[in-house]
Amino acid sequence: MKLLVVNFEMNENAVTVAWQARVVRELAKQCESVVVLTDRVGSHSVPANVSVEEFRRPALLPRLAMIAQTWRACRALRPDAVFIHMAHLKAVLFWPVFAALRLPVLLWYAHGAVTWHLRLAHACVDRVISSTPEGFHIPSRKAHFIGQGVDTDLFALRPASAAKRDLITVARISRSKRLDLLIAAMEHLRADGLRLRIIGVPLTDADRAYEAELRDRVSRLGLPVEFAGFVPLEALPPFYDAAALHVNLSQTNSLDKAPLEALACGCPVMTSNPAFRALLADYPALVIRDERPEAIAAQVREFFAQRAEFPPEKMRALVAGRHDLRSYAGRILEHLRALSRA
Repeated sequence: MKLLVVNFEMNENAVTVAWQARVVRELAKQCESVVVLTDRVGSHSVPANVSVEEFRRPALLPRLAMIAQTWRACRALRPDAVFIHMAHLKAVLFWPVFAALRLPVLLWYAHGAVTWHLRLAHACVDRVISSTPEGFHIPSRKAHFIGQGVDTDLFALRPASAAKRDLITVARISRSKRLDLLIAAMEHLRADGLRLRIIGVPLTDADRAYEAELRDRVSRLGLPVEFAGFVPLEALPPFYDAAALHVNLSQTNSLDKAPLEALACGCPVMTSNPAFRALLADYPALVIRDERPEAIAAQVREFFAQRAEFPPEKMRALVAGRHDLRSYAGRILEHLRALSRA
């Protein structure tokens, strides 16, 4: 298969989308050639059958220049199909190119929110894939659900260390992640000898104002909370290894990757996100249903009293073979081949 990929960034040190380069690498293993058109290029490695082009945006008519660049790339590659990874607005922008060349288009979208431009993108593509039904809420025959794609070679089990007492959360610092609620729960855990480590950074001015609020509260109350900042994807596994529990209070309502990465490392995940309820059906103690800070704190205490019930091997088994990168790429290619044969 000759494949055109459109995404946000090819940068394995990116703050939020470092996995996009890994997905391209995995897809390329089963493709004759791959061309990637992307908004930003950073540090990454790709095999010889992959070429990467950054979108050129001249001051005059930048969108028209991007459309022309996409037309040239398609004419040169003559792809069998197009995979748009997350960048759903590009499905709308490049629809004239793909329609004129009769190229089938597969879109990955897994963010839960339904906007008018997502509806328009849905109309412009042949098929949509998402992690779970919670990640794509438009009722459609085009929609298919394939799980997530965690690099289980990177996020792997390692020899157990000494008894762990740290809590961890890995997420962009924004109000949708509800870190203020987690910090409020830490007020009730002050005497339990636990520490919370927050890994992530703000991306917008609103995020930065929110981070300032969180830091001020932690400082005023003297809470055992550490803001660890940005950690590259490659450096994340030791943080999961050192943690007893990953706590996720995100309101994205989609199958977030960070909790899956923690599970792949054998670190249990306690979450309020409804998208994880099916995955954690056998572990109801890890599903947060009462979101009062004192109730979350009580549930964390119960976890430590029962932590032997969540062995690392069983936590990893929730991800390996189900939400791992290799099988994820295979499922993407199954859909791309089906579209190219249609």
